[in-house]
Amino acid sequence: MSPSVDKLDVAKPASAGALTKRIISALVLMPIVIAAVYHGGSAFAAMIAFAAVVMVFEWSRMVERRVLTNAFYALVCASAAAMYFAAAGNYDAALFSAAIGGLASSLFAKRNSGIGIWSGFAAFYVIIPCIALVWLRLDAPSGRALSFLLFGVVWAADSGAFLFGKFIGGPKISYALSPSKTWSGIGGGVMGGCLIGAVFGAVTIGPAAALLYTVIGGGLGAASVLGDLFESGIKRYFGLKDISGFIPGHGGALDRLDGMIFATSAMTGGLLLYMLGERIQG
Repeated sequence: MSPSVDKLDVAKPASAGALTKRIISALVLMPIVIAAVYHGGSAFAAMIAFAAVVMVFEWSRMVERRVLTNAFYALVCASAAAMYFAAAGNYDAALFSAAIGGLASSLFAKRNSGIGIWSGFAAFYVIIPCIALVWLRLDAPSGRALSFLLFGVVWAADSGAFLFGKFIGGPKISYALSPSKTWSGIGGGVMGGCLIGAVFGAVTIGPAAALLYTVIGGGLGAASVLGDLFESGIKRYFGLKDISGFIPGHGGALDRLDGMIFATSAMTGGLLLYMLGERIQG
């Protein structure tokens, strides 16, 4: 049976005040993220480590309906260790830390609340994508440029989905996932990704690369909106509208970074496959 609360929060149109908070929060956070991506190094790793801790806190509270549990502490320790090893370039140790933390969290949560699998899933849903993001920026070829592309696509996909869904509307995707998300919003998210990809390819490589990066941007945009849908389904399962109020106007860190989780996974997976292909051909 779903562990949802008695009354499910149904999405409502954002008020003018909520929209203002959303815009102000974005204007405050975006320069910080851009600066961290540009400088890389410990500043970027610290930003991702902070985000990982906040996200596992939100996840644990959502799953267990409690705070500061043993399962949460296991995930925090795993996050800290994973980010430390990732920042040092030791990705095997980072992944091992995530796996151990997920296992420990599952065991603690199963003993205390009987939902161990959900608790431990945070290691794979939150911590491993954070490791991938650190690798992408700090050690991947052209990491700074690709990281800017990733963040730009996710932001554009989120904005495109919001604007198309609000002003075009139309058929809903699935009430089981979200009562407000529409097919037009999905299209707007993909189109936003295509636009950023085309601009990135044309500016950084040349006009001939615009088409290729339009496809790449569209794929990442699709991954971003799928991440948003995936988390909407999880929140519906647990009977929540927003996981927390950590970011005014946006909800929690997981509410804000759900698209980034999927898009990061898609980009790093694609890049690793490309690098493997280059190595085999070479």
